Amino acid sequence: MDHEKKIIENHLFSDTSRYQDIIDLPRHVSKAHLPISRHNRAGQFAPFSALTGYHQLIDKTAERYQNKQYPTKEQSIQIHGTLKRLNGQSSVEINYFNSNSGYYETITVSFMKVDWQRGRAKFSDAVDPQKNYSIPIANIRSIRNLPSKK
Repeated sequence: MDHEKKIIENHLFSDTSRYQDIIDLPRHVSKAHLPISRHNRAGQFAPFSALTGYHQLIDKTAERYQNKQYPTKEQSIQIHGTLKRLNGQSSVEINYFNSNSGYYETITVSFMKVDWQRGRAKFSDAVDPQKNYSIPIANIRSIRNLPSKK
């Protein structure tokens, strides 16, 4: 039955006999209007840019992220393992991609906690405990546990 249906549909949709009277006529050219350029015709079908400045924002963000190196699976496993082993008072040195500057930075901080659901690690500044960092785990390139000072 499926094969018969295909044959019928093929016959219905490929039958051009109804258009034989116009099929060989030349294309109509208006005498009242000049022909539109290909560029302007294409512009009629271009998407409407409702968000002015959106493309510039995308380009700026892409430029900032051009320095980012995405971690390999092995690096991700090692970083996750290190984060799981840290306790609340561990002092660590983190090399991470700062999405605001577009460069990698190394900071020495005190570990606070990991929010696994949001994929972020939280740290407090070693010098100024009031200053906190919330770093996406995917942006961490390396993390090194520092020996505790006693």
